[in-house]
Amino acid sequence: MKRKASYFKIFLLGFGFFGISVLWSLYNSDIPIMLKSLYNLSYTASGWVMNLDNILAITLIPLVGFWSDHVWTRIGRRMPFIISTMPVGAVLFALVPWIPLWFGSSATSLVVFILVLFLMNVCLGISRSPIIALMPDLVPPEERSPANGVINFMGGFGSLLVYFVIGKISTTNRPLGFAIAGASVLVAAVIMFLSIHETRDSLDRKAPQSEHADFSLLRKIWTPKYRSLLLICLAIFFWFVAYNAIETYYPTYMHYEGPAVKALIAKLGTATPTDTASLAQLNSVRQTSEASAKFNFGVMSLAFMVLAIPAGFIGKALGRRSTILIGLTGVILMVLLLALNIAGIGVLAVFVMGGLSWALVNINSLPMVLDMGSLEMVGALTGVYYFFSQAADIISPPLVGRIADLAGGTMSVMFPYAAIFFVLSAVCMLFIRSEDKPEISSDQTLSANGPAV
Repeated sequence: MKRKASYFKIFLLGFGFFGISVLWSLYNSDIPIMLKSLYNLSYTASGWVMNLDNILAITLIPLVGFWSDHVWTRIGRRMPFIISTMPVGAVLFALVPWIPLWFGSSATSLVVFILVLFLMNVCLGISRSPIIALMPDLVPPEERSPANGVINFMGGFGSLLVYFVIGKISTTNRPLGFAIAGASVLVAAVIMFLSIHETRDSLDRKAPQSEHADFSLLRKIWTPKYRSLLLICLAIFFWFVAYNAIETYYPTYMHYEGPAVKALIAKLGTATPTDTASLAQLNSVRQTSEASAKFNFGVMSLAFMVLAIPAGFIGKALGRRSTILIGLTGVILMVLLLALNIAGIGVLAVFVMGGLSWALVNINSLPMVLDMGSLEMVGALTGVYYFFSQAADIISPPLVGRIADLAGGTMSVMFPYAAIFFVLSAVCMLFIRSEDKPEISSDQTLSANGPAV
């Protein structure tokens, strides 16, 4: 009997993505600003601090993904990792903005600030891969793009809340904004734990014995047999190098170099006024410009949400490779237009186009990687996907930060930087051929009879 996905259950699983998106959207937009404004770190230094989650994730996510493939407890194979670490990470995140309030802007404060970020990232790094792997655990291969659309719709809704509501709160009251984000993660963890029962809902209820349920897949990916898997992973690496630069530094760019900020600095004749009135005026304009950046990201997230579910069905109809290439064309155009410093309605239209295009790319990428293996390899393939995406996130912040420092401290360099890496990802996609997909042995194929979800 052919198994069908329960989209209501996928919707409930989407709360995990909702919580993660709320937290990471606020993390990526606010932490760089806090590092520069409170601790006066350079773009290069703040880029390395922002890399904490990526450095941990590149090891933790593949390791936990591979490990969870071999675990089976009375609450399943993924849930033990999720429920034991996700709530702790949420509490630590809520504590972050209190550190400069308690310790000031001293070196001690910076050390404590980074230590709490490190511990938070350990907890969330452990929980991330099992959350992602739950989707293909519950959904047959032919339904993965639409299901990925549903859970990314929930993730987009989380980002939307940050850019339209929580981000605005955090701009003027960071402790409250971070507390709301932490609470969202706690609620998401509880909903997932109560609604997803792996022992009942999983397509494969036994601990698998896949030959790839370890780090061997990361070695084999470089062999000719896995050519298409390597190309899709390189494409993922390149487009996340590009996207991470925009996501991490666009609010910072708007805070320090937005059109309104530049106009006021030109009027004042300095970026560091000494009189109280001018300083207050400049800070006010910078806060408004930062809020505008978050609003623009909110528009992009809204557009992403609108197309998230249809993007899965488009990928199913047109093919994932073709759909991703269409999306990459759109995001390349987006960053080129942003480089022109378009304002008003024009910039909103650009972010709408970017959100729709990013949905076509993002919704179909993980299912395309999962197509390269069997159900027994879900954790391993999820780990490989995150190895390459997190490697991109490790390289991108300090790289674009260093380029900005070398360019005289201007973050406008991120626009051509992002365009170049998006183009490289499209080139990789052009060379993927379906016939390069590695053969899956008969003992690794999906069972025709499994529990419906």
